[in-house]
Amino acid sequence: MIKIKKAKLSDAKEISNLKRETFERINGKDYTKEQIKDFNNLNTVNKLINNIKKSGNWKRKIFCAWKGDKLLGVIDLERNKIGGLFVKHGLIGKGIGSKLLKFIEDYARKKRISKVYLFSTKFAFDFYSKKGYKLIRKKPTKNRFTNLKMEKIL
Repeated sequence: MIKIKKAKLSDAKEISNLKRETFERINGKDYTKEQIKDFNNLNTVNKLINNIKKSGNWKRKIFCAWKGDKLLGVIDLERNKIGGLFVKHGLIGKGIGSKLLKFIEDYARKKRISKVYLFSTKFAFDFYSKKGYKLIRKKPTKNRFTNLKMEKIL
């Protein structure tokens, strides 16, 4: 059974590994080596520790999907921005991302957030579209990524 729990400091290394491995394996064909390096630099263990510490603040929360002691996926919400939805690369398509997304949308509703947005990769665009997210615009970022800004009314 999959359980979704708030991230702890002790989870930082596993979260970092999951995000970095999944991004490289799944999105590697859509991004340059330099962009992958930039992504990896944004998801070091130390940066994740800082983000988890910030998740004590109600404005940002990070959650992990676990099956026993195995990390399956991660997602976060900062104010009304959904970020960091990653599922372990070998488990994509098994419903874990859908569970994490539903969980964070329900959490946002409880916090009286009526509209959420996110930046999708090319790979994840169809997934979010099927979940009711609408493309707002393409937005280049300071890290040379072109992410697709999407939003959903809850």
